[in-house]
Amino acid sequence: MQQRLFPLLAPALLSGLLFVVSIPKFDQYYLAWLCLLPLFLARNWLPAQSHFALGLVTGIVWATGRTYWITETLQLYGALSLATAAATNALLILYMALYLACFVAVCRRLNYSSPLFAWSAASVWILLEWVQNWMLSGFPWQLLGYSQYLNLPFLQWAAVTGVYGLSFLIVLFNAALAQALSHRAFIPYLSLPLLLLVVVHLWGFYRLHDAPDPPPTLKVGVVQGNIPQDRKWKENRLAWTARHYATLTRDLAAAEKPALIIYPETALPLYFGDPLYADYVDSITALAPKLDTPMLVGSLKGDSQNRTAPIYNRAFLLNVQGEVVDYADKVHLVPFGEFLPFPFIFQYLGGLTEESGIFAHGARHKVLRLPRSDISFGVFICYESIFPEITRALMAQDPDFLINTTNDAWFGTTAAPHQHFAQAVLRAVESGRAVVRAANTGISGLIEPSGRIAYRTPLFATVSFAIDVPLHQGQTIYTRWGDWPLLLCALALTLAAARKSPA
Repeated sequence: MQQRLFPLLAPALLSGLLFVVSIPKFDQYYLAWLCLLPLFLARNWLPAQSHFALGLVTGIVWATGRTYWITETLQLYGALSLATAAATNALLILYMALYLACFVAVCRRLNYSSPLFAWSAASVWILLEWVQNWMLSGFPWQLLGYSQYLNLPFLQWAAVTGVYGLSFLIVLFNAALAQALSHRAFIPYLSLPLLLLVVVHLWGFYRLHDAPDPPPTLKVGVVQGNIPQDRKWKENRLAWTARHYATLTRDLAAAEKPALIIYPETALPLYFGDPLYADYVDSITALAPKLDTPMLVGSLKGDSQNRTAPIYNRAFLLNVQGEVVDYADKVHLVPFGEFLPFPFIFQYLGGLTEESGIFAHGARHKVLRLPRSDISFGVFICYESIFPEITRALMAQDPDFLINTTNDAWFGTTAAPHQHFAQAVLRAVESGRAVVRAANTGISGLIEPSGRIAYRTPLFATVSFAIDVPLHQGQTIYTRWGDWPLLLCALALTLAAARKSPA
């Protein structure tokens, strides 16, 4: 039995280990360039019928490293037992593993001797990543390309192709190297992929060190309130929360005098503008005229007198008179955290939304204009940072910089806040805009358009800070043309399939 399982489990576990160590928290990103090699090499000894199982086991290891933290979140905030939370997490892991299983099974049907094998495999991979982006409302969490968020020269390629282009090149190299090792012929298989990677890296170095005139900057303040999730939604904590944010805001303004102050997602866990919460809200809105500073405040839009009224996860823009002059709503909500998909199946997860309520989708993503200024910024909230099409929609409105507000207190000290932050780095490079991140318990900071992390806070630190945010203009190739690599890959695979099919 062991002799039969070892040829399957060994490459699966090795591949999973290489991938998990390449992403946050470990961040050994260079290992992603080898993480698929064991799967491709297993072709040399595994029978064809075992490859789906190989991919499934590998996918389980990969998905566990990406989402193991969900079990703890479900226990702590969904009021589930360990067994129920683990079973629910396992269901998600199995779903995610199916993508890798399908990938390995499809690759087994491709001609391993052809120099086009690696290119076809990479095409299949990113098309499967794209499916993850929208299937069942979408969960493209920690795709392969995100592993490279610290690899700045290579990361620049995202300005051309988005995250899918990074994933494509990583899979291309893994597959080409496997072919070269299997056939002991490096030139026909590795020469072109290596040349492409050299060109991409050299262009990335050039882009990083090209020195145009420095752009204008705007001093932006961020308040990281650091309120644990188990206290955040308690009614008896609202007065303390308002005082806490007011104190941090006054201290920040006195020390730094920023042009805009940003609060995290749902920093004020109440219905902003509702008479029931007027005292708490007024204590915050009164700060804007006192400090002569506009504010972007994360809170909720709802009606305490009407339980059927929609609830929106909203960022309210206050002018220097303390008046709400605009707002940005969260459009793409978190499944199970902000709404319950398939409630007839997952009603038992209702505890996750019990205190905050079931949210409504915002109408659209929009850019806000800084009061008394021509400067504009796009806002995307929490989970929206993992969807590249959202920042592309904001870039169509040509903002000067981007703001990501979030509440990662759900995730404790697991890898999830680090993985979430890494995905925001890609949004900066893709868009060519600085991203200011305001997180309740961290990680807050500034990500430059190159992907360089100019400033970041530690987790679970109560801190307020100000940063000079570069203001950029223009569009990247990615924001102009979108996910064009997906179209090319789909076309290439379709033509290859048509050529093989009988007349």
